[in-house]
Amino acid sequence: MRVDFLAYIACRTFVWFVNLLPLSAALRLGNAIGGAAFRLHGARRRMVADNIMKAFGPQMTSAGALAIAASFYRNLGASLVEFARIERLDRAYVDLNVTFEGLEHADRELKKGKGVVFLSAHFGNWELLNASLALKGYPVNAVVRPLDNPYMDDYIERLRTRFGGSVIGKKNAVRKMMGVLNRNGILGILLDQRASRRDGVEVDFFGLPARTSKGLAAIVMKTGSAVIPVFIRREGGLRGGLKHRVTLRPPLEITSTGLREEAIRENTQRFTSAIEGFIRPYPSEWFWFHSRWERRRKRQS
Repeated sequence: MRVDFLAYIACRTFVWFVNLLPLSAALRLGNAIGGAAFRLHGARRRMVADNIMKAFGPQMTSAGALAIAASFYRNLGASLVEFARIERLDRAYVDLNVTFEGLEHADRELKKGKGVVFLSAHFGNWELLNASLALKGYPVNAVVRPLDNPYMDDYIERLRTRFGGSVIGKKNAVRKMMGVLNRNGILGILLDQRASRRDGVEVDFFGLPARTSKGLAAIVMKTGSAVIPVFIRREGGLRGGLKHRVTLRPPLEITSTGLREEAIRENTQRFTSAIEGFIRPYPSEWFWFHSRWERRRKRQS
């Protein structure tokens, strides 16, 4: 617990320092942190590049993968700094720095009274996405995995719920998720991590089999809720500064015909394809650290 507390103090010190800086200087710091991590993160850097080459296949060169990896690291550093400043976020900041397109899809579906799922991924600055949507009048009830550090978990949860919405722990979450939708609320799901054999179904992701959680498909087949892909990306790359664009796509078609398990697999495939469809044109925005296709083998001591 002492190590956890020291890590929390280090985090709060970093947040304090970042908030002393002007916005432009803070962003430059984030880019520098990302660039340094790319240079020093030898094994991780190679894993990221390998994942990129695995996803894009023979047309992706090692040099191209490393270039995407370098941009990914810098994006991550910038997002870290932005999240450190999130307590200063307000509606004026969002109006100035975040452009929204497709909000009419959410408005139309919410009028039906069956709730809406915002389907997304660890893409762009997903924490800013949650906060910006809340400040825009769309508070999200986000399904998350609690952090192992209890001090950090409590702090991050306060930040995530600062502007509205709630946090739903992944463990035993189904009842709470259905409750949100039955109250015509907005449920937020990041569906881009590998699921266990028990909880997942195998679908295609970048042409490779990837086990993905089947819970969302099962829930929306019961509630009739719309599933709207929602993503945030940095406008103009890192040179665009703190400008972001939030895109809401039209609701995905949900099938409920035929065998239940086959319908769940088909719907989960549609969710996964929607995520892939956004990663492909903006690969440096996705969190390539995920072991998306297979579990990493534990090192032998």
